[in-house]
Amino acid sequence: MNNVETIADFYTRKYNHIPENYHNEVGHFNVFKLEPHIGEHAIPIPYKRRDYYKITLLIGESKIVYADKAIELKKQALIFSNPLIPYQWQHGENTRNGFFCVFDQSFFHQYGNLGQYSVFQPDGNHVFELNDSQVKLLTEVYERMFDEINSDYIYKYDVL
Repeated sequence: MNNVETIADFYTRKYNHIPENYHNEVGHFNVFKLEPHIGEHAIPIPYKRRDYYKITLLIGESKIVYADKAIELKKQALIFSNPLIPYQWQHGENTRNGFFCVFDQSFFHQYGNLGQYSVFQPDGNHVFELNDSQVKLLTEVYERMFDEINSDYIYKYDVL
Protein backbone atom coordinates (compact mmCIF):
# COMPACT_ATOMS: atom_id res chain seq x y z
CA MET A 1 0.00 0.00 0.00
CA ASN A 2 1.16 3.56 -0.70
CA ASN A 3 2.20 5.95 2.04
CA VAL A 4 -0.34 7.34 4.44
CA GLU A 5 -2.14 10.43 3.17
CA THR A 6 -1.63 13.48 5.41
CA ILE A 7 -4.01 16.41 5.69
CA ALA A 8 -1.53 18.43 3.59
CA ASP A 9 -1.69 15.68 0.91
CA PHE A 10 -5.49 15.82 1.07
CA TYR A 11 -5.52 19.58 0.42
CA THR A 12 -3.04 19.23 -2.41
CA ARG A 13 -5.02 16.39 -4.03
CA LYS A 14 -8.40 18.15 -3.73
CA TYR A 15 -7.56 21.86 -3.96
CA ASN A 16 -3.94 22.23 -5.17
CA HIS A 17 -3.13 24.38 -2.13
CA ILE A 18 -2.91 24.24 1.66
CA PRO A 19 -5.12 26.71 3.57
CA GLU A 20 -3.65 29.46 5.73
CA ASN A 21 -5.20 28.03 8.92
CA TYR A 22 -3.56 24.64 8.35
CA HIS A 23 -1.14 25.13 11.24
CA ASN A 24 -3.63 26.21 13.88
CA GLU A 25 -2.44 26.07 17.48
CA VAL A 26 -5.46 23.93 18.46
CA GLY A 27 -4.91 21.28 15.79
CA HIS A 28 -6.66 21.20 12.46
CA PHE A 29 -10.37 21.18 11.62
CA ASN A 30 -12.19 22.07 8.42
CA VAL A 31 -15.60 21.45 6.87
CA PHE A 32 -16.54 21.02 3.20
CA LYS A 33 -19.47 20.44 0.87
CA LEU A 34 -19.30 17.27 -1.17
CA GLU A 35 -20.88 18.86 -4.21
CA PRO A 36 -17.72 20.02 -6.00
CA HIS A 37 -16.19 16.54 -5.52
CA ILE A 38 -18.96 14.45 -7.08
CA GLY A 39 -20.36 14.10 -10.58
CA GLU A 40 -18.51 13.94 -13.88
CA HIS A 41 -15.49 15.96 -12.66
CA ALA A 42 -14.97 13.89 -9.51
CA ILE A 43 -11.46 12.74 -8.73
CA PRO A 44 -11.42 9.15 -7.43
CA ILE A 45 -10.39 8.76 -3.82
CA PRO A 46 -7.46 6.34 -3.68
CA TYR A 47 -7.48 3.30 -1.40
CA LYS A 48 -5.14 4.15 1.47
CA ARG A 49 -4.87 5.11 5.11
CA ARG A 50 -5.09 8.73 6.15
CA ASP A 51 -3.45 10.36 9.18
CA TYR A 52 -6.61 12.35 9.92
CA TYR A 53 -10.21 11.72 10.89
CA LYS A 54 -13.16 12.37 8.60
CA ILE A 55 -16.91 12.41 9.19
CA THR A 56 -19.02 12.38 6.03
CA LEU A 57 -22.74 12.93 5.56
CA LEU A 58 -23.47 11.33 2.20
CA ILE A 59 -26.74 11.74 0.34
CA GLY A 60 -27.12 9.36 -2.60
CA GLU A 61 -25.66 6.09 -3.79
CA SER A 62 -22.05 5.23 -3.13
CA LYS A 63 -19.70 2.43 -2.15
CA ILE A 64 -17.11 2.37 0.63
CA VAL A 65 -14.35 -0.22 0.21
CA TYR A 66 -12.38 -1.39 3.23
CA ALA A 67 -9.69 -4.09 3.34
CA ASP A 68 -12.14 -6.80 4.39
CA LYS A 69 -15.50 -5.59 3.03
CA ALA A 70 -17.38 -3.27 0.73
CA ILE A 71 -20.48 -1.42 1.84
CA GLU A 72 -23.08 -0.32 -0.71
CA LEU A 73 -24.92 2.83 0.32
CA LYS A 74 -28.32 3.12 -1.32
CA LYS A 75 -29.77 6.40 -0.04
CA GLN A 76 -27.91 8.30 2.71
CA ALA A 77 -25.41 7.61 5.47
CA LEU A 78 -23.06 9.04 8.07
CA ILE A 79 -19.53 7.66 7.67
CA PHE A 80 -16.70 7.81 10.21
CA SER A 81 -13.14 7.39 8.87
CA ASN A 82 -9.98 7.18 10.96
CA PRO A 83 -6.21 6.73 10.61
CA LEU A 84 -6.29 3.03 11.49
CA ILE A 85 -8.46 1.83 8.62
CA PRO A 86 -7.62 2.27 4.93
CA TYR A 87 -10.59 2.88 2.66
CA GLN A 88 -11.70 4.01 -0.75
CA TRP A 89 -14.89 5.84 -1.60
CA GLN A 90 -16.42 5.07 -4.99
CA HIS A 91 -18.90 7.65 -6.23
CA GLY A 92 -22.23 6.30 -7.41
CA GLU A 93 -24.17 7.48 -10.43
CA ASN A 94 -26.70 9.04 -8.06
CA THR A 95 -24.38 10.54 -5.45
CA ARG A 96 -26.21 13.83 -5.02
CA ASN A 97 -24.95 15.81 -2.10
CA GLY A 98 -23.37 15.82 1.31
CA PHE A 99 -20.79 17.31 3.62
CA PHE A 100 -17.63 16.23 5.37
CA CYS A 101 -15.27 17.51 8.00
CA VAL A 102 -11.64 16.58 8.55
CA PHE A 103 -9.66 16.96 11.74
CA ASP A 104 -6.58 15.60 13.46
CA GLN A 105 -6.05 14.05 16.88
CA SER A 106 -4.51 17.23 18.27
CA PHE A 107 -7.69 19.19 17.48
CA PHE A 108 -9.69 16.76 19.64
CA HIS A 109 -7.09 16.15 22.39
CA GLN A 110 -8.79 18.19 25.12
CA TYR A 111 -12.03 16.24 24.65
CA GLY A 112 -10.62 12.77 25.19
CA ASN A 113 -9.03 10.01 23.18
CA LEU A 114 -10.70 9.51 19.80
CA GLY A 115 -9.62 5.86 19.83
CA GLN A 116 -12.01 5.22 22.70
CA TYR A 117 -15.04 6.12 20.59
CA SER A 118 -16.49 2.97 19.01
CA VAL A 119 -16.98 4.70 15.63
CA PHE A 120 -13.22 5.22 15.43
CA GLN A 121 -12.15 1.74 16.60
CA PRO A 122 -11.03 -0.80 13.99
CA ASP A 123 -13.80 -3.26 14.88
CA GLY A 124 -16.47 -0.57 15.38
CA ASN A 125 -19.35 0.30 13.08
CA HIS A 126 -18.23 3.12 10.79
CA VAL A 127 -21.24 3.49 8.50
CA PHE A 128 -24.74 4.40 9.65
CA GLU A 129 -27.60 4.50 7.18
CA LEU A 130 -29.93 7.40 7.97
CA ASN A 131 -33.58 8.27 7.52
CA ASP A 132 -34.73 11.60 6.06
CA SER A 133 -35.26 13.33 9.42
CA GLN A 134 -31.75 12.35 10.59
CA VAL A 135 -30.29 13.75 7.36
CA LYS A 136 -32.19 17.00 7.86
CA LEU A 137 -30.84 17.32 11.42
CA LEU A 138 -27.25 16.54 10.41
CA THR A 139 -27.44 18.90 7.44
CA GLU A 140 -28.34 21.66 9.89
CA VAL A 141 -25.32 20.70 12.04
CA TYR A 142 -22.99 20.94 9.05
CA GLU A 143 -24.52 24.30 8.03
CA ARG A 144 -23.86 25.60 11.56
CA MET A 145 -20.26 24.38 11.27
CA PHE A 146 -19.86 26.41 8.04
CA ASP A 147 -21.27 29.49 9.77
CA GLU A 148 -18.95 29.03 12.73
CA ILE A 149 -15.75 28.34 10.80
CA ASN A 150 -16.37 31.41 8.63
CA SER A 151 -17.01 33.64 11.65
CA ASP A 152 -14.56 35.95 13.40
CA TYR A 153 -15.43 34.54 16.80
CA ILE A 154 -12.18 34.03 18.72
CA TYR A 155 -13.34 30.72 20.27
CA LYS A 156 -14.91 29.26 17.13
CA TYR A 157 -12.72 26.13 17.28
CA ASP A 158 -14.02 25.44 20.77
CA VAL A 159 -17.55 25.64 19.38
CA LEU A 160 -16.67 23.41 16.45
